[in-house]
Amino acid sequence: KGAMSEAELHLIRARLRGGLLNKARRGELAIKLPVGFIYDEQKRVQFDPDKQVRETIILLFATYRRTGSASATVKHFHKQGFPFPHRLHTGLQKGELAWSNLTHSQTLDLLHNPRYAGAFSYGRTRVIRRADGSFSRQEMSRDQWHALIPETHDGYITWEEYEDNQR
Repeated sequence: KGAMSEAELHLIRARLRGGLLNKARRGELAIKLPVGFIYDEQKRVQFDPDKQVRETIILLFATYRRTGSASATVKHFHKQGFPFPHRLHTGLQKGELAWSNLTHSQTLDLLHNPRYAGAFSYGRTRVIRRADGSFSRQEMSRDQWHALIPETHDGYITWEEYEDNQR
C-alpha cells in the first residue's frame, strides 16, 4: 500500500506540474511580478499606480541607456540620493512598498528581466536542492526557458532595447 501511495503521489505531482507548465506556455500563469507592475481586477498586468515607482524605473533605464553600465547606474542613484522601490514579500507588511538604496544585483535583475519589455517568461531560473538541504538558484539559458512570449503587456522598454541590454 505504501509503495502504491507513493507512486500515486508522484503521478499527481507530475500532472499538477504539467498543468502549470501548460498554463505558463500560454502565458496565463499568474506569477509574482517585479516592482513596477501589478495585476488588475481581471488579472492583467498593469503598470504600478504609484507615479514615483514608475518614474524611478524609467529613470533607471534612462540612466543605464546613457551610461551603458549597471555599476555607473547604481553610482548615479547613490550620488543623487535616489531611493529605489521594492515590494516586501514576507512579514506583517507583505505586499507593501518599501524604498532603499539601489544595489548592483537589483539593477542587473531589472536589466535582465523580460517583463520590463512587456514579455511573459517562465523558467528563467531553476532552484537546485543541495544534499545539506539548502537551496541555490541557477540561471538558465534562453533556449531552456519553458516560455517566452513577447508583447503580452505594456513595458517600460521596447523588446529591441531589452535585447540590446542582454548583449
